[in-house]
Amino acid sequence: MMDLKLRGKKALITGSSRGIGFSIAHRLAQEGCHLVIVGREMSTLEGAKSSLLAAGAPSVSTHVANFAHVEELDAILALTSDIDFLVNSAGEVPRGTINDVSSERFRQAFDVKVMGTIDLCRKALDHMYVKKEGVIVNIIGISGERYNPKSVATSCTNAALIAFTQAVGSISVDHNVRVLGINPGLIETERTKGIFDLDNNIDNSAYKHLISTLPLGRMGYPEEIANVVAFALSEQASYMSGTVLNVDGGARYRV
Repeated sequence: MMDLKLRGKKALITGSSRGIGFSIAHRLAQEGCHLVIVGREMSTLEGAKSSLLAAGAPSVSTHVANFAHVEELDAILALTSDIDFLVNSAGEVPRGTINDVSSERFRQAFDVKVMGTIDLCRKALDHMYVKKEGVIVNIIGISGERYNPKSVATSCTNAALIAFTQAVGSISVDHNVRVLGINPGLIETERTKGIFDLDNNIDNSAYKHLISTLPLGRMGYPEEIANVVAFALSEQASYMSGTVLNVDGGARYRV
């Protein structure tokens, strides 16, 4: 494994008790980073903590927060004062057409994923600008570039975060702070594995066909996203900011 010289750095990772967020935390644990992990359930976080310590993290602190609750988001904002890295990976957005997702649910998802990310970035940047160092990586999603009419809320929230990352990352470098984004394609997590457990055989067959058309005939692996994040945080990517990397095997270009 290449030494990315991240050992001893401190990273705050939201949505890190499972899925892509956990894989990112695990990768940074292998690099010897001190970790601050955030999730919605303490039981899941404690299990993640044990795995991360075993993987090599010198320390792991756990924090329960649902960003739909302002006071819980505020508690996480207070943790940004001494971090070197911020990785925003929280926020589930409902799938569906414009008529499938209520205005209330749409606003809630936007507040959690978009405004939660923006608020964390703003607070972290305040501290990073003073120190003249730091890196932020936002985990976004490919539908922000390849718009999906069957998942309008996802496309809108992701497109907003892409624009935010590009705009802020273009100016943060004046303070020696980098801001980047990652657009994962369809990634194999606990959530996406569930598409093969559908009771409706028609939907099940449709999803299996979808998978067969993906690059390499499979979804991406969370570890493949985590490897890109570790690189983006390192000095190996020192001239990258305002960049949003697409990690989907090229699926966005397929008809």
